[in-house]
Parts: sequence; structure tokens; C-alpha cells
Amino acid sequence: MSPLHLAAALLIVAMWGLNFTVIRYGLDEFTPFAFATWRFLLGALPAFFIPKPAVSWSVLAGIGGLMFGGQFIFLFFAMGAGLPPGLTSVLVQLQGPLTVVLAALLLREHATRGQWLGLAVAVAGVVLLARSISDDTPLLAIGLALMSAFTWALGNLVFRSARGVSMFAVTVWASVLPPIPLALASLVLDGPAALAAPILAPTWLGWFVLFYTVVPVMWLGYLIWGTLLRTYPAAKVGPVSLLVPCAALAISAYLTGEPLSAERLVAVAVVLGGVALGVYASARRLR
Repeated sequence: MSPLHLAAALLIVAMWGLNFTVIRYGLDEFTPFAFATWRFLLGALPAFFIPKPAVSWSVLAGIGGLMFGGQFIFLFFAMGAGLPPGLTSVLVQLQGPLTVVLAALLLREHATRGQWLGLAVAVAGVVLLARSISDDTPLLAIGLALMSAFTWALGNLVFRSARGVSMFAVTVWASVLPPIPLALASLVLDGPAALAAPILAPTWLGWFVLFYTVVPVMWLGYLIWGTLLRTYPAAKVGPVSLLVPCAALAISAYLTGEPLSAERLVAVAVVLGGVALGVYASARRLR
């Protein structure tokens, strides 16, 4: 990568790594459904200014419902149930090997031995991670984080239909539909006051969280990521995402005091090692 693109990649790592801790603070301000509603409602605002990409509404609905709505709702509830930001960032990275498995099961694509081995190593790391988590963190939180990775992986399969178009445009237009069911769920489960909290009871922290998760993380992040993917082979850009949980763990440990015991770090290394093995195997297959 050129120095400019390398700096942009590292900026993404920092922004997306910090995002997990910002979300943790956001869940002190909003309920998960209200948080997700406002995140995607604001994220869709550029749709007033940029044309709809050459992608069908069904594909946009699949991306918005799975990769966006499903992923973040499960992620928000996992963190709300007590899963620390750093560990959450590690578990959702399982979307990579899960995408390979789902493609093999649903699309009859042939997965290589390396890809299956990567998944097996990553699953072993998840088991180690579960053993390292304190008793006050319910296993339900881990299950919700895994569901976040699962829905993200399903969304990846749908996203394949959007290849060749602007990732930023797809991100914006795929954010148009999720606010509707999310807002209805928030109205029913949380009540009108919770849904309208950013307007009726605004706080500087709440609006900072919404601003950060939309402008740097969603708009700028996906604009840069799409530029990198158009400039370099996916095999060179993809591994950059493995640095995100490393940044998330370090930032969460510093800002929230998330414990990083030796046992937990070993488990994290095993999970990310499995994901990296799967990425490497996928890159070799594309050559």
C-alpha cells in the first residue's frame, strides 16, 4: 500500500476499534432498538443527495436486514447483557469463517481444508474465551455476539450481489429500510419516550455516540474501505480488519478497565489465528 492508503487503513482500525467502546457508552443512553433506529436513520441521510446504486431493493433489504439491522441488534443486546467491548469485537470477527461455511451449505460452494481448519481453530478459541469470562457475564451474551457474527455472515452472501458498485452508496441506501422495523420494535418494547429520547431528553454523550457511530464509523469508514478494496486485491485489504479487535481490546482496557488476563489473551489469539488462517486460505483460493 502507498503511505497514504496505509495511513487510511490504520485510521479505519482506530475508528472501528474505538467504536465498540463508544457503543458501550451509548447503551447507557439508549435502549438497543432505539439506538439502532437512530443509527440507521441518520446513516441513511445521504440518500437524499446520492443516487441509488444499481442494486435491487431486495438485495438492499437483505443487506440492511442482516448485515446491518441483525448484526447490530444482536451486538447491542450482547453488550447490554454484559459482554465487554473488546471481547465482543473478537467474537463478531467469526463472521469471516462463518461466511465460508454458509456459502458451502447454502450455495454449494466448495470450502478448502484450510478454510475448515481455520473455522475449527476459531471455534476452539471461542470455547477458551467462554472459560475465561467471569461468572457475572452470562453465556447468553456470548450467544448473542455469535448471532451477530452469524447474521453478518448471512449478509455477506447477499452483499455479493452488490459487487462492482460504490460501497458507500450501498451502505447508505441499505440503511434506509432498517429504521422502520427497528422503530416499531422500539415503540412496542421500549415505548415512545425511549424511542424519542435523543429529541425529548438529549444529552451531549448520547448525540456524540450517534455522531461517532454514523459519521466517522459508517460514512467515512466505508468510504475509505471501499476505496481500498477498489485499489488493492481483497487478499491484501481483508487482513487489515483483523487489527480492529486488537485495537478494540486495547482501547476498552484503557477506557473501561476491561480485564486482559493471560488466559483471555491466549483465547483471543487462538480465535484471531483461526480467522487469519481462514482469510489466508481464501486468499490462496482466489489466486
